[in-house]
Amino acid sequence: MRKNLVIAAAAILLSLLALELGLRLYLTEFGDLRQKVLYLYSRDEIQQLPTAFRGLAYLNFGLSPDYHDHNSLGYRGPEIGTPKPPGTFRIVALGGSTTYGVPLDTWRLAYPHQLQTALRSEYGYAHVEVINAGTPMYSTWESAVNLLLRMSDLQPDLVIIYHGINDLQVRLVDPEQYEGLNAARGIWELNENPLPPSSLLRIAWKKLGFELDIAYELVHGFRIPDEYRSCKPGSSDMDGKCADLDMTVSEVLAANPPVYFERNLRNMIRLAEGLDSKALLLTFAYSPLEYEVPRGASLARQYMQAGIAEQNALVRTVAAEHQMLFYDLAATMPIDKPLWADDVHMSAAGTKEMARQLAKFLAESGALES
Repeated sequence: MRKNLVIAAAAILLSLLALELGLRLYLTEFGDLRQKVLYLYSRDEIQQLPTAFRGLAYLNFGLSPDYHDHNSLGYRGPEIGTPKPPGTFRIVALGGSTTYGVPLDTWRLAYPHQLQTALRSEYGYAHVEVINAGTPMYSTWESAVNLLLRMSDLQPDLVIIYHGINDLQVRLVDPEQYEGLNAARGIWELNENPLPPSSLLRIAWKKLGFELDIAYELVHGFRIPDEYRSCKPGSSDMDGKCADLDMTVSEVLAANPPVYFERNLRNMIRLAEGLDSKALLLTFAYSPLEYEVPRGASLARQYMQAGIAEQNALVRTVAAEHQMLFYDLAATMPIDKPLWADDVHMSAAGTKEMARQLAKFLAESGALES
């Protein structure tokens, strides 16, 4: 009897070993990157993969210089000359994913490069260079810190400030926790805990409904604080009820006015002046049409449009008070679907139209003549 149990146990172990080896071979030869990260790679191997983001002191996170389309300084685009080449008029474009160029395949299609192309080819400003300093998920909070700590080495002559949707998300938080922080995006946390070495065990764990602590999208770790309570309006609730806060979106926005948005804008203007640079403020453009996108078309909803309108009105006020360069992109950017990938991100045709408008404005304003 004991001998039979030993033989049975050995057979089970050999079968599991064969399954493990076969699974690892299959994943190695035929698995996609996500499957390999989930079921095959060790923590060290995952951390060696090129990722879009990295942790940055005082900024929480920024762009990784090891990722395709990013340069060695951690910006989207070609390498940047430092110090700035003599005779160059350098424009730095600050913003979030709408400046970075989500979901465009290459930096050449994002609006900053399209702007550089238009200024050079259509207006003869061969000495103008436009740097894309946009980072997905950045609000004005991160852009202000970015301008303070990283932009001085770039020696900008003009800083373009284009923000809206991420600063609206910053406001969608329990009013008791409203501090202007972009906490809904999470705190950067590099997880170094070892993972189970068995692919078979990982798959079984997943099938049982448990989640392994793995960065599926290869951005390492954004951890939202446990105590953080944000507003997540239901996709079918047109009144925008925040079930977790027992408030509507409109009520949350009214309780959380854009005071930090205003503070950050004014600080960026002062910082640009301290760098002997001009600043150009833009209102935030979007399309109010419905789009079939995974996150939904939030700006098709009137309460979200009202929040953007409030912030855009503030941009106009700040620009007028500082008597500075200002362009009302929200008033001039068409909402036609071919120009948009979703409600806030433009298609390549849209970024080209945005760049065309900005190039015309800058050329006519005389801002590039210094």
